[in-house]
Amino acid sequence: MCGYSGPLFLVGSPRSGTKLLRDLLNRHSGINLCNPETHFIPYLFQKHGGDPKRFDANLDRLFADFDRMPFQLYSRTMGKSVMNRTDFEQLRSARTWNDAFEIILRFYSADGNGVKGLWGDKTPSYVLEMDLLKEIFPTARFLHIIRDPRDVVVSAKKAWGHNALRVARKWVRDMKAARQSACNLGKDYLSVYYENLLIDSETELRRISEFVERPFEEVMMTLAVPSENLGNAKGKRKIDRGNFGKYRQVLTPGLQKRVEEIVYDVIDTTPYELEYAERHKPLSPTMLTYLNIADGVKTVAHLLRRRGVVDGTRVMVGRRIQKKRNSH
Repeated sequence: MCGYSGPLFLVGSPRSGTKLLRDLLNRHSGINLCNPETHFIPYLFQKHGGDPKRFDANLDRLFADFDRMPFQLYSRTMGKSVMNRTDFEQLRSARTWNDAFEIILRFYSADGNGVKGLWGDKTPSYVLEMDLLKEIFPTARFLHIIRDPRDVVVSAKKAWGHNALRVARKWVRDMKAARQSACNLGKDYLSVYYENLLIDSETELRRISEFVERPFEEVMMTLAVPSENLGNAKGKRKIDRGNFGKYRQVLTPGLQKRVEEIVYDVIDTTPYELEYAERHKPLSPTMLTYLNIADGVKTVAHLLRRRGVVDGTRVMVGRRIQKKRNSH
């Protein structure tokens, strides 16, 4: 039951449990997903490639762009070894972009020794890029984790100070993109509800293990280190089985109703039940623009506070470069 070697992509709206799921899967002896999140795959492929089946990129130029990505800074901050130009010579053996990215992602595997086992990545925003990733990685499988949008907005507010209505709008965007891609991916796509992962972890992890063709291992039920450094699950080594439904204590009835109105036309495909909304009422373009700007300012402040001026600026510039391609 170990025929599938990857890649596996964990996707979903931010603050939906992708980090928890990656850390649980990485406890498996045969799974070694990349850490930190990549974000750079669509950008580098579009700039230096074009044909997934042919890898002929100029390694000097490719490495120069790769080394500017926030991914490198995050890896150094985590104390991990990072690829230098000499390490990049390994890519000369790559015939396809799948081969090239596999070399990179295995280098940055969770234990730093990802030569063996199932490889892949956890980047939530790739929920918008699944069709492209499937072109680059013909054998790719996608694990989409979904969380109650009302809890997502609460978590995003606590972690980053982001506006609840804008977060709800992004959840709708992500769900619609996932729904469309799922039709094309067929058996290579599996959705998992965050709440089910908390309540009945073993059942969900067994289902995921079957999806990736790996035998279930009991160790997957525990965390080696805390999965979260933000939000309600910060610092916890165990699965917090009660970490859902917090929105009922945090959101006012009026705000909850407004969030539900924004997600109204999408939430009916999920197990989540509306409690206040009676119709769909999306954000106006003017309001969305305003909220995008306001949250952008908060993100900048958050980065500068956590990373300092130099590294914070580098992350912001890197994100803007990536978003030249990763924009929806």
